Amino acid sequence: MTEAPALGALATPVEVIHADTEIGVIEAMLRADPESIGLVARDAGQLFVLDRPQLEIYLAGRLGYGRALLFHRPVRVLLGRPALVLPAALPWDDAARACMTRPDGDRGTPVVVELGGGRLGIAPVGPLVEHLSRQYESLALRDALTGLGNRRQLTETAGALLDAGRQVALLLIDLDRFKEINDSLGHTRGDQLLRRVAEALGARNTFRLGGDEFVVLTDELGDGSDEHLIAYGKRVLRAIQGPFTVAGVPITVEASLGIARTAAGRRSLSDLLAGADTAMYAAKRHRTAVEIWRPELAAEQGTDLRLQSELRAAIDQGQLQLYYQRLVDARTGVVRSLEALVRWRHPRHGLLLPGDFLPGAERSEVINPLTDRILADAVAQAARWHHAGRPIPVAVNLPAPVLAQDRVVDLISRLLAHYQLPGRSLIVEITESAVLTRPEASAERLHRLRDLGVRVAVDDFGAGYTSLALLTQLPLDELKLDRAFVHRIHDERDRSIVEAVAAMARGLGLTLVAEGVEDQATADILAAAGFDLLQGYHFGRPMPPERLEPAAVA
Repeated sequence: MTEAPALGALATPVEVIHADTEIGVIEAMLRADPESIGLVARDAGQLFVLDRPQLEIYLAGRLGYGRALLFHRPVRVLLGRPALVLPAALPWDDAARACMTRPDGDRGTPVVVELGGGRLGIAPVGPLVEHLSRQYESLALRDALTGLGNRRQLTETAGALLDAGRQVALLLIDLDRFKEINDSLGHTRGDQLLRRVAEALGARNTFRLGGDEFVVLTDELGDGSDEHLIAYGKRVLRAIQGPFTVAGVPITVEASLGIARTAAGRRSLSDLLAGADTAMYAAKRHRTAVEIWRPELAAEQGTDLRLQSELRAAIDQGQLQLYYQRLVDARTGVVRSLEALVRWRHPRHGLLLPGDFLPGAERSEVINPLTDRILADAVAQAARWHHAGRPIPVAVNLPAPVLAQDRVVDLISRLLAHYQLPGRSLIVEITESAVLTRPEASAERLHRLRDLGVRVAVDDFGAGYTSLALLTQLPLDELKLDRAFVHRIHDERDRSIVEAVAAMARGLGLTLVAEGVEDQATADILAAAGFDLLQGYHFGRPMPPERLEPAAVA
C-alpha cells in the first residue's frame, strides 16, 4: 500500500474575504476565475467556505433568493456552518475521514487548508473520498498482518488466470509446529515470524490464507513435469527456512508444501486448493516436505484421519505395545541400552509401525496421552528388569510438542518414584528440531530431567539444523548420528563428515551413537571412527520384551 499524499498537494491558495463583502462582488470574483471551486470568508474570527455550486444555486434563484435580491447584500447572509480547517501536512486518507464525520449536508463542501505563514487554501472533497475508497478496496484485498494478498485477492487473481485458459500451479505452504512457537514465544512473536516468512516469499502472486498457511500461485510451469514443480517447491521452502531471529531466538522455519495444478476436471480455485491441501498433509505425513497431488492421496488422507480417531481408543484399550532394540558397545558387542519403539496392534490393519501413525499424532493433541502411555510402559518394563537384577537403561523418544510442556518433567518424576526406578535407567531422546523453537526453555526442562538422573540424547543428529553452539547449551549425554550418514559412510567424502562429528562428540564429552547399522563392515568403520554405541538390524531387530534373551538385559 503506497503512502498517502499530504492534503497541501490538493489545495489551491485562496484570498480570504470579509463577511461584509457584497454578494455581487463575490459573483464577479468567481467569473474572473472560472477554475475556482469556491472562496473563503471570515466572520467574527471564524472561517466559512463559499462553495461555488452552492453560490450559483442561490444566484439562480432556486432557493428563493435570486440575483436581484442578493446582489447588494453582504455575503454573511449565505454563511452556514463554519468550515472544516485542516493542516496541509495531513494525509489524504485522514483528511477524508475528517470530512466524512461532518453532518450530511456539509460532507461535500470543500475544506480550508492551512498552508503555513498565515496563507490559506481550499481543497475539494471528491478526490479525498475517492482515495480513501481505493485504500479500503486495497485493504479488502490485503492481509492486514503481512501485506500479502488475502483469500479474496487469490480468488480474483486465480479467476483471471483460469478464465484466460492459463495453466497454473498452486503451492500451499503450512508451517510445521507453528502452534509451539506461539505457545512458547507468544502470539506477538509468532506474528513477527509470519511477517518475516511473508517477506521471504515476496509479494508477487503470494497470498496468506490465515494462520500459518500461505499460497504461491504461478503460471510459469517450465517443462510441466512433476520434477520441475517439486524443485520449485523446494526452492520456496529454502527461501523461508531462515533462520529468523525473533525475540533473540534464532528460529529455523520448517514447513510442508503441497502442489496442485490445472488438469482435466481440475480447473477451479476450490479444486486446486483442495488438491494442494491433500498433498500438503501427505508431505507432513510422509515427511517429504513437498508433494504433488495425485488421486491416491485422497484415499490415503481418509485412512489417516480414521486412524487418528481410532488412536485415542487404542491407548485406552491396550492396543499399543513397546518393542525394544539393542544398542551395543562398538568394541565388545555387549548390550548397553535398549530403545523403546511403539507398535500398534490394530484390530483391522494388523501391526502398524510408528511411521504409520506417529507423524499424524504429533499434529494433534493425541500425542500427549500417547507419549504418556509409552513413558509409563517403558518405565514399568525397565523397573521389572531392574528389580530382577538385570538393570539396563531404556530410551524413549520425546516428540517436540511434548518437550514444549513442563508437564513431561513432572510425569517422569512421578513414574520413577512410583516404580522405584533410578533415573539413570531412563534415557530421553529428543530431535534437533524439538529444541530449536525455544532452546532456553528446552534446556531448562532437560536440566530438570538430568537432576533426576535421566540421561539425554539427541536423535537423528545431522537431519536438522542444530548449531554447535546450541549443542553446548543443552545438557546432553549422547549424540545419535542420523542413519543417512551411516548408510553413506563407505563414500570417502561422507566418511570425513562422520569422522568430524565423532571428533566433535569426543570434544564435548558425549557418547556417540550410530543407528541404522546393517552389516559388520559398517560396524567396523564406525568403531574405528570412534563411535561408542551401535544400533541397527545387524545387532537385532526391535522385539517385544519377552523375546529378548536374558543376556540382552543382563
